[in-house]
Amino acid sequence: MHLSIDFNRTRVGRLGSAGLAAVLLATLAGQVLAHEERDVAGYSLEVGLIAEPVFVGDRSGLEFHVTKDDKPVAGLDQTIKARVSYGTQTRDLPLVEREEDPGWYESVFIPTAAGKYTFHLTGTIEGTAIDESFTSSPTGFNEVQEAASGEFPNTLPTEAELQAQAQKGADAANQATIALAVGGIGLLVGLLALGVSVASRRRPKA
Repeated sequence: MHLSIDFNRTRVGRLGSAGLAAVLLATLAGQVLAHEERDVAGYSLEVGLIAEPVFVGDRSGLEFHVTKDDKPVAGLDQTIKARVSYGTQTRDLPLVEREEDPGWYESVFIPTAAGKYTFHLTGTIEGTAIDESFTSSPTGFNEVQEAASGEFPNTLPTEAELQAQAQKGADAANQATIALAVGGIGLLVGLLALGVSVASRRRPKA
């Protein structure tokens, strides 16, 4: 009886471990699929955002992996230049090769707006010229998401909301300043009129 119970518990434990392993593999696979893979001149490129999914304000950036015949290609931080674009804004990205992950390169930055980002890679891979752009898409890497979509239990105001609130405060302050100025001028005019009236009353009659 005890042997049967122990065996069943062991089997359940194994099934539980297998289920956990399956979940972890699915999670890792989802993270990999969130990157865009592309073959360029015989090389395999995998490009995306660091630590996807990424929310506004997260520490993230560009990461990409280069292999040929399933072997990592090293030293490309010296021969490839990277640039990130968001709308009409662009920025050059200094690349660093990960010491612990051969063939992986990254450039860290903090996305401050939600939406699509484009990474542009130019230069050479072992003497082969490349000029490739990778943009957030359903078949590529994920877009940056608003922070509110990942916040719990309370959601913080977005940057746009904060700017709108600040603008309202500035407008209110300007209106208050104008009102005080107009009131001050009115008070000054009143005091001058009162002074003239008092002075005229005190003049001796001829």
